[in-house]
Amino acid sequence: MALINVVADENILLLDELFGDLAHVKKVNGRTISGAQICHADALLVRSTAKVTPQLLKSSKVQFVGTCTIGIDHLATDYMDAHHIAWSNAPGCNAAGVGDYVVACINHAWQTLDIDPRKLTIGIVGVGNVGGRLAKRLQQAGFNLLLCDPPKTAAGHEGFVALDELLAHSQIVCLHTPLTKTGAHATEMLLNEERINQLAKGTVLISAGRGEVVDLQALLARQQRHHDLHLFIDVWHHEPNIDQRLFDYCHCVTPHIAGHSLEGKMRGTYMIYLALCKHFGLPVTKQLKSLIPAPQLTHLAIKSSATAKEAMATACSSVYPLMEDDARMRQGNDFDWLRKTYPVRREFSSLQLEGLLHSECAAMMGGLGFGIGLDVDHRQ
Repeated sequence: MALINVVADENILLLDELFGDLAHVKKVNGRTISGAQICHADALLVRSTAKVTPQLLKSSKVQFVGTCTIGIDHLATDYMDAHHIAWSNAPGCNAAGVGDYVVACINHAWQTLDIDPRKLTIGIVGVGNVGGRLAKRLQQAGFNLLLCDPPKTAAGHEGFVALDELLAHSQIVCLHTPLTKTGAHATEMLLNEERINQLAKGTVLISAGRGEVVDLQALLARQQRHHDLHLFIDVWHHEPNIDQRLFDYCHCVTPHIAGHSLEGKMRGTYMIYLALCKHFGLPVTKQLKSLIPAPQLTHLAIKSSATAKEAMATACSSVYPLMEDDARMRQGNDFDWLRKTYPVRREFSSLQLEGLLHSECAAMMGGLGFGIGLDVDHRQ
């Protein structure tokens, strides 16, 4: 079988393991990829840092473009469709990782600000692959939710509220919309200056979708005036050259890594491997399960006397110590370097909790994504 030529972002996991026996793989810096680098490529594999434009593609012989991420706002899909270039993304690949990030943020707010998520309303804006799965987890954990998704509302789906209603009645707001700049449901600057100024004092805002969905300058201006919002910001304008002035007004800042679980990144690559094999008529010979390593920590004992707050703190910090990411970000390290050297992070589902005797606490932790042992007393 003749090998195809693939150019790929060097930060994509499992490139050699999945593509090594079916392609000549050339690894490049995805942020600075050029037309000269892909001129002889049959396929181009990227992440969200690469801008796949008509200018990039026009002199190449690329037949297939795959992004190992959920979003496609960095792909010139209209151009590719018009020029018969197949493309594929990886919807849902990192949904669990982003959900873990949000749960870790909620946990941090509970531990440090005494904001008890069981007693508040959590609003989720954008209920697609990421937001929809997050909503399911939080509902299973017993939390009260409001959901906003205008495209779903327009399509006749029920159970959603308007954005302004959600913002008015939610004490925790999570943003998970894609970035769209045109159309009836454009999301660019969705949280504009007016909406930011209408947020109630003490609102927790978790932004882990796309930076341009929020007017960060207006957010900075409000915080400079009042410093009364609790901000957890993962995505930024003009990445990687971001404005760091907002850092001093945030509880947690991270370099667009909400979905960077090991499982999520590998899952994204595998989905593109399947799509590439299908496009080129190549046999699928690899299975993802065999490529994901076993986690170092698989079981964790929780004190039988632990409260729900204590159980959540112990479990979250054991799998994902969120504030270590914040500390690395505040050290002034290069944005892309932080992403490239990001430490291995497993998903909450990789950990089974033992010792949770109270069914209510066990249900909350299970809903949040952790495995639960068989020692729960359901009579409680």
